[in-house]
Amino acid sequence: MKGERLDFFRDFAYKLFSYNRLTGTEGNLKARKFIESFLEYASASYKKEVFSVRKAIPEEAWIDVEGEKIKGVAYLGSSSIDRKAYVKREYLEGDIALVPNLTKEKALQAQERGAIAVITYRSEDKADAYVYGHHMGVSIPIISIRREDVPKVEDSEVHLVVKSSEKLIQGVNFLMEIGRGPIIYLVSHMDTVAGTYGAMGNGVGFLLLLFLFEELKEGYSTPYRLRFLITDARELGMEGIKFHLRNSLKHVFYCINLEGIGWYNPAVIYKDMGGYNGERINEMFYRHLRDMGVDVDFCKVEERDGEHIPFKELGVQTLFLSSHPFTIRHTPYDSYDAISWDHVAIWYEVILSFLRRFHKL
Repeated sequence: MKGERLDFFRDFAYKLFSYNRLTGTEGNLKARKFIESFLEYASASYKKEVFSVRKAIPEEAWIDVEGEKIKGVAYLGSSSIDRKAYVKREYLEGDIALVPNLTKEKALQAQERGAIAVITYRSEDKADAYVYGHHMGVSIPIISIRREDVPKVEDSEVHLVVKSSEKLIQGVNFLMEIGRGPIIYLVSHMDTVAGTYGAMGNGVGFLLLLFLFEELKEGYSTPYRLRFLITDARELGMEGIKFHLRNSLKHVFYCINLEGIGWYNPAVIYKDMGGYNGERINEMFYRHLRDMGVDVDFCKVEERDGEHIPFKELGVQTLFLSSHPFTIRHTPYDSYDAISWDHVAIWYEVILSFLRRFHKL
């Protein structure tokens, strides 16, 4: 991606990443309208999948410790709570679990042992910022605090308050196709968590999908059908991809997920929360990178999930393109100014050429 096309991309990114895109918000509606305008401008046919979900959306959260009110940020899906309880310094002990760098596995572990809530924070090797977390699939509330506030709550009785309201939220997926033959999915979500601009989580990903589709829709002749899927409500519990996959898949061989790209640490995640990704497609991508002379790390990040995992569970070969470490994920620092445009351009060229020569690898 060079010259005017990159400038075109950056101009769209500047406008899109200046507001939050949480499903159900005005910003999310703007993103949908942009996608439709882009596809109509490209004279492309597409399908919309409209669905509704009911979720708890936090409005405010705080912790009172001996009269001092400590601000918190509640994860999406957190239910309301107004309780006094004990927090212990030891990992996963006390009535409220205190867990650094929370993962879904740790959240489930806390719930299973009977914790009434989880307090989380970022460890010393990460910026001291609130984490605006996605839905973790647990029924207990999760609250992020600043690392500097941890000594105030550990080994203390606290008064924890989260105020949430249950909302019926409409989401929309966008689906486009090119070519004929066995299907390769390219998946990326457009929504964000609350309180962030989501430039790389996941703005660059879904914008790249649109540009790749526009580039490939004319003259594409390889013996694979490309199915581009831009999903919604990923941060509310992968509701968009679940809705799309409610019907059985036919003739789907591969799924490529673009999530968290555009940061300074490009990575292919070959093992994640759902286990190993597709051996064959990962080997193909490795050979392709080698042929292009591009250096990208292959790593296992077992705490990461993504919308390729439901495909993997259905027996589809998966490829997870991301960044690792992605230390600003789900924080206010994930903004337009943080994007590495050199890496965006590299990803575009690498993915574009990979799809064009896929059948030859």
